[in-house]
Amino acid sequence: MPAPMRAERSRLNGLAALLGLGLLTAGPPPLSAQGEEDAFAPQIAMPGSQQGWRRVGQATFQHYFQPYYRAALYVSPTLRDAGEVAEALTAYQVEILWQPSELGEAEVRGYWRQALRTAAGDEDTYGRIESKAEHWIGQLPAVHHGDRWVFSYVPDAGMTVQIGGRPVHRLVGIDLNRSLTRVWLGERADPEPRAALLGLDTAAQHDATHR
Repeated sequence: MPAPMRAERSRLNGLAALLGLGLLTAGPPPLSAQGEEDAFAPQIAMPGSQQGWRRVGQATFQHYFQPYYRAALYVSPTLRDAGEVAEALTAYQVEILWQPSELGEAEVRGYWRQALRTAAGDEDTYGRIESKAEHWIGQLPAVHHGDRWVFSYVPDAGMTVQIGGRPVHRLVGIDLNRSLTRVWLGERADPEPRAALLGLDTAAQHDATHR
């Protein structure tokens, strides 16, 4: 393996370790402590680099026409095409801020179950991830307005999920993490927030989708 690739993999593995230990900050304080406009930092710290991960875009995702959460996507400044993130082949971080005043456990778990099934694309793929997905979904808590969840993904290390600033889940397996990534960035995701999250021209995306 070329030296630059070894160095990059070593850096990403170090990032995964810090995320797992909760030593990497997960972003700004809760929404209640700040305004809507600065809810997501323009960049976040990345271990082993003088450059932070840049915020590519942000969007609001709805569920049955109700705003469910705002989301922001962060990637390495060296990544040229943010669209590569959709295949879960490169490191990224998604932060979400829940919007409803309150959602019970059943509603939160029902949302992620439906979202993952849709994002998986077919029943065969969902069948491969269902056991791991249900194990994760079954532990998800109720949420309140402004609650922040952080999804930090590193290839070969999996997805670390932080809730309330604490790393509480580690998701492994490419099929599961690819399906979770596609909830926001896949072909079956809502096209307008998907485009906004990727920093694309949302007006052009809207026109193309509704032709």
